[in-house]
Amino acid sequence: MNARALLPAILLLAPALPAGAQDTPASVARLDHVAIFVADQQKSIEFYRDLFGLSEIPAPFPAGGPRWMRFANGIELHIQPGRTEPVAQHRRVHMAVAVASLDLVMAKLKARGQGWSDVAGTPGAIQTLRTDGIRQIFFQDPDGYWIEVNDTLKKR
Repeated sequence: MNARALLPAILLLAPALPAGAQDTPASVARLDHVAIFVADQQKSIEFYRDLFGLSEIPAPFPAGGPRWMRFANGIELHIQPGRTEPVAQHRRVHMAVAVASLDLVMAKLKARGQGWSDVAGTPGAIQTLRTDGIRQIFFQDPDGYWIEVNDTLKKR
């Protein structure tokens, strides 16, 4: 497994560890941030701001270093510059963003000329396999990182 796939794999597998294997009780542990390594930092900042409404927050680095953004629930996305190689990962390795209106996100993607798929990769398809009625789509950000967007917020 390459280094780029390691963090998402850890994030996916960590909740599956037996309680005794975790150093921190689940009631205390929380996801703090996700970091992505990007080729064009400003393009990535604009993508996440315009599509999901993330706000940029102060980062403790000099100009030209990582820039930080924050989701509405407080989890941060760290946009780290300097990537020169393509991102190669499967859509099953992704970050998931919950929204109240999947239709609004799809309209924004259409306006950008960007498509989406279901998890199998069918262009334009909306994933509807969940028994709770949640819909999901998958697409890539400007650097090729996979994002799932689902409408779980409409259920809360």
